[in-house]
Amino acid sequence: MRASIVQTSVAVVATLLLFYPVLQIVLLSLNKLPYFRLGGEFIPTLESFQWVLQQPEFWRGLLNSLVVSLTTVGILLALSLPGAYAFSRYKFKGKDALLSFYVVFTQVSGGLGIAGLIALFAIVSALGLRNNLFALALIYAAGAIPYHTWLLKTYIDTIPKSAEEAALIDGAGVNTLMLRVVLPLMAPALAVSSILSFIGAWGELILANLFLSGENRTLILWIYSLMSNVYSVQWNRFAAAALLYSIPPVVLYVVLQRFLKRGLAFVY
Repeated sequence: MRASIVQTSVAVVATLLLFYPVLQIVLLSLNKLPYFRLGGEFIPTLESFQWVLQQPEFWRGLLNSLVVSLTTVGILLALSLPGAYAFSRYKFKGKDALLSFYVVFTQVSGGLGIAGLIALFAIVSALGLRNNLFALALIYAAGAIPYHTWLLKTYIDTIPKSAEEAALIDGAGVNTLMLRVVLPLMAPALAVSSILSFIGAWGELILANLFLSGENRTLILWIYSLMSNVYSVQWNRFAAAALLYSIPPVVLYVVLQRFLKRGLAFVY
């Protein structure tokens, strides 16, 4: 009983610590004053949200972010799923070495640093793909393919081959096998890959700031621009924009949540 009380208390405290910053942002966004201090004056209003929703840059940035994030998810799944299936179901020369490279790449790809950015910038500029939303999505997907290929391959390993063999005996072709047998069984893993890649592209700032400008800026770049002068930031407007910015990932989570529980349990 005592252990249960301690565990419950720890859980409550952890929850409060987790949601306290969110509560601060909510209160700040609802404050008429451009700042919020504990014990300070609080004048509730929706003016900050109204201001954000009236900005053309917000809607343009929202559309650009959706294009980049959804395109990233589409490219990633289209390229990593066939590779994952091949790694799981077929034997070919160099399979183990290539898979080992994928695993190593997932550990070092995020640490390429300045040299990697310079090389990437030079390649994209030479190809004339700067300020291109789809090129940015391709870069995001390319960097995430090794990890998601490994992730999906590991999940496919758990699917009994008997289900596929039965479909083949019934005369199913490759396309039918993938669409009606493999993909439905992989729904949890696909949901996890989709939401992880979506959030990764949605919240990425460095590459977006490096390659995009003008009307092609994503939403996070516009929100970042609200802090261009830290001495005159309208923090209530910034908080309102940040809350609105968080809605699409939350919506995606709600849509995919029935698959996520099983998929996340598998991943972790």
